Amino acid sequence: MTAATDRGPRIAGRHVLFALLAFFGVMFLVNAIFVYFAISTFNGVETGDAYRQGLAYNSRIADEDAVRSRGWRGKMNLEPSGNLTLSLTDKYGSAVPGLFVRAKLGRPATDKFDQAMTLQEVAPGNYQAPAGPLAKGNWVVAIEAEQERSTGRFIAYRMKERIWLSPSK
Repeated sequence: MTAATDRGPRIAGRHVLFALLAFFGVMFLVNAIFVYFAISTFNGVETGDAYRQGLAYNSRIADEDAVRSRGWRGKMNLEPSGNLTLSLTDKYGSAVPGLFVRAKLGRPATDKFDQAMTLQEVAPGNYQAPAGPLAKGNWVVAIEAEQERSTGRFIAYRMKERIWLSPSK
């Protein structure tokens, strides 16, 4: 008398081959998707003239020290309507009038929505510019205020802030 033995489904060589091909196929597909989104969403350029800025690095450090030594304080506000305001005071709390103020508004991860604007002085030490309606989320605002001298304009104040515009309820 012989007993029939049932071993169940057997794993053959072709099953292992198909499993390996499926695993690596999924890995390559996911990596290709990640590479596509990484390349298409951020161009990697923070500044267009990094080499020249690097050559003037010590000068830039001296300029930043001069800006800090003035003790100016800026209070910036960005509204969802796109209205950008800056209130600038010196170290004694007095308004700082008569500056040429520029701002760059953009998203932190892409340059697709970047806007350059010039703020107009609406009151002594208070500057304002409309940017238009803004989408909700993270925004970065970089502000430079220039002061007039006999030798020309120089950057007297800089600030850069990351702002979150929350969705309105």
